[in-house]
Order: sequence, then structure tokens, then C-alpha cells
Amino acid sequence: MTQDELKLLNGYLNETISDEELPVLQFLLRESVEARKMFRSLCTVDAKLQERAAGDPATLHLIGVSAAKSPAYNSRASLRSWLGKLRPLTAAAAGLVIGLFSATMVFAYASPSFNPVKTAVRRLWSDSFESGTLRTLPGLPRQTGVWTGDEASVVEAEMGLKPKRGVKMMRFINATFTGENAEHSVWGDVYRLVDVSGQVSSGKGVLRLAAVFNCVPFPEGEEYSGKLELCALEDDLKEAPQPLTLPWVHENSAAIGLRKISLKGDGSWQGGTVEVPVSPRTRFVLVHLAVHRQQPLLPGKTAHFSGHYLDDVKIDLHVQPIQE
Repeated sequence: MTQDELKLLNGYLNETISDEELPVLQFLLRESVEARKMFRSLCTVDAKLQERAAGDPATLHLIGVSAAKSPAYNSRASLRSWLGKLRPLTAAAAGLVIGLFSATMVFAYASPSFNPVKTAVRRLWSDSFESGTLRTLPGLPRQTGVWTGDEASVVEAEMGLKPKRGVKMMRFINATFTGENAEHSVWGDVYRLVDVSGQVSSGKGVLRLAAVFNCVPFPEGEEYSGKLELCALEDDLKEAPQPLTLPWVHENSAAIGLRKISLKGDGSWQGGTVEVPVSPRTRFVLVHLAVHRQQPLLPGKTAHFSGHYLDDVKIDLHVQPIQE
């Protein structure tokens, strides 16, 4: 790849790309296998380094950081520094919108002719936890209509925090679930499977997942982030392994969108969005929302969340009809 192409990727990932540059980047992603592989590789590097670093301080040496010399180590900031060696992608892991695992799906997302101004927007699904769910079921879902994952429950206003919408919100409790007995985990994950089959009959479509996070003030030295991930699936889940695993979902997704946001801990709701391309072949999307305890490190321990919340989760479909 040329330096100019790398600058385009960097500008898009940092949300500094201009309106004139965007069509050029879209064409590059459609035509270049190398560009798509770069995005996918950066996503994998980000997730694996943070996971390994959280559980094994020695791993920090892989990115040139000494945990002993830097008690306030910020895994995301240091990862940015490490990725700086891939210059000019100096901040590529800060917030990713992937959707790049299928050349066909990339075309649907990255075609230069895709014009957001002309798209029709429709709300496909939303949940502000006002009815139905009381507590997550363990593991990943194989059916729609239920929240699953690590231990979390639906609560009303508490600890000085009010729901963003309505009178209820979801509270993250533990980075594991009953029966899993994880020896080490710093991610509190919740999942929802949404059926989108038949929603895109023709044309080009993009699904946008939005959600808001909140947390009570936490002690100095602690750091947390929120994660939004959306996985588009074209396969029948009857063929999936039992129990369903996140690596299988990632391997078999036609497109994946991922974004992380740093949580302030000031009692204010913080929103994030992520998008994936969809086509008439898309059958389901897996909504994956999480809280990550970044600091301090917890080698050999499982994180407990004292006041971390989720609310106002929704998926909108943006469709551009095929032009005659």
C-alpha cells in the first residue's frame, strides 16, 4: 500500500477524513484485498493485546511498556503508540468500523456510489429494558428475544444514576456467569441476537447499532471502557457449535463492526455507534455490548463491576435503493 492509501485509512479511523477523500477510500476498500486485510489485522491486534495485557503484565513488553515503571498504564493509549510503528496508522485501534471480512459485503458498504443523503432510515429493533428481561441468561444466544452473557440484571434508578430512557436500565455485575467459573476475566459481556432476514430485499444496506453507557465515579487509578460490536451472519445458526462461541461468530460473520469508548465515571451517559453492511443474504446480527476493566490489572482474578450501566440500545437500517 502507498503512503497516501495509508493516510486515507488513518483519516477514516480517526474520523478526520474529508468528504472529497471518502469516495477514494471507499473505492480502495472495495478493490484492495490488502487494505481490507489491514483493517482486519488491526482489529485482531487490538483485541488480543488488550486481553493478554490485562491478564499477564509481562505481555506489556510486547508493545514496549513496562508495567512496573508505568502504574497508570493505559492499554489503548500504549497500543496506539505501538501501532505508530505502522505509520501513519498511529491511532488505528482507537475505534474501528470493520465490515471487511467479505469482499461482497465490503462492496455493499464501500461502493463509491453509496450516498447516505439518499438513504431511507428505519428502526428495526430497540430495547431500553422496560419489560421482559430481568437478568441475563448465561453464554451466547442461539435464539432471538433474550439477553445473555455475563452476569447482569435490569434495575431502576440507583446510586444516584437515572436511566437514559424510561425507568429501567441494565447493570453489569460480573465479568463471568454462573457455571463458567472463569479464573480470569476483565470483560463484562452481554449479547442479543436480532433477526433481520428479509429486511433488505434489494439495494445497499447498513445497520447502525447505538447504545449508551454510564458508570458511577470510580477510584483513582481505575480505568474502564465500553464496547459496541455488531456481527452480521448469513449462516443458519443450527449449524453452529453447541454452545455457541464468540470465536465461531467472528470466523463466520460476513461483516463485523467494533468500537470502544473510554468511560468517564462522572455519572453522565456516553453514547456510541457502530455500523455493518448488510445484504438480502443477511439473516441475523449479534449485538455484543461490554464493559472492560482496563486498570488496574487483575492477574488471575475476575472483575466485579460496582456501578456500570447500559441503556437505550437500538438498531437502525439505512438502505439506498438501486438506482434505475
